[in-house]
Amino acid sequence: MIPTLSKIRIYPIKSLDPVELTSVKIGIRSLSGDRRYAMLNQYGSYINGKATGLVSQLQTTFDKTLEHVTFKKRGTDDKAIFNFNSETAQIESWLSNFFSTKVSLIKNEEGRLMDIPDESAATVIAYETLQHLAATLTDSIDTLRLRFRANLEFSNAPPYWEERLANYDSEKGISFRVGDVNMIGISLRARCNVPPRNPFTGETDKTFIKRMIESRERNIPAWSHIEKLGSPYHLSVDAFIPDSEMGKEIQIGDPIQII
Repeated sequence: MIPTLSKIRIYPIKSLDPVELTSVKIGIRSLSGDRRYAMLNQYGSYINGKATGLVSQLQTTFDKTLEHVTFKKRGTDDKAIFNFNSETAQIESWLSNFFSTKVSLIKNEEGRLMDIPDESAATVIAYETLQHLAATLTDSIDTLRLRFRANLEFSNAPPYWEERLANYDSEKGISFRVGDVNMIGISLRARCNVPPRNPFTGETDKTFIKRMIESRERNIPAWSHIEKLGSPYHLSVDAFIPDSEMGKEIQIGDPIQII
């Protein structure tokens, strides 16, 4: 049984909604187009789900070229469409009104807007992991996808199979291949205060972390070493992509193999 890539998601604007793709090229230590933009407040800090639940209320959709974005507040009909290349000032004005604070939109295509630049180019998770958590947390799989925001999802594996890709005992990661693209699994992703937020309203479920920890404690597979991390509140694996892979492409259906 070989796990295969079943979903690809990039997040053109850090902290906002994803775009689902059938294939993606490898950029500079990132998936091309992923976290290409980010929103900063007047103090130069990220406007993200850690800072405010308002990001969950902002619905964003993109055209196929990822050059145009549509913004609207969830549950309303009012929307605004902008071109990233020529309407930066208009975007910043609209976002400033939405967040009630001065917003600057910054751009970087070299992986510098990732959560852990240089170390984590993509996050990896198994569909079966989400399926298992959905059952134990009484949440939908699609909602969990929005809570945990992984880039690469694969199927045809046991729950938590992705933890085979996490390294615990040395500085050397776990080498694996997606199609013909080489990646290195580094570690499990420690989760923050974003997953407990409802991804549509921004409201915090104060029971979420406790329930997730209890679910993980009851279901630790033999290949996992999550106990070494001090808390089961970890999910998905951070993967580094070497510069040698830039320009290659991965696509749905590619096998994932440890090498």
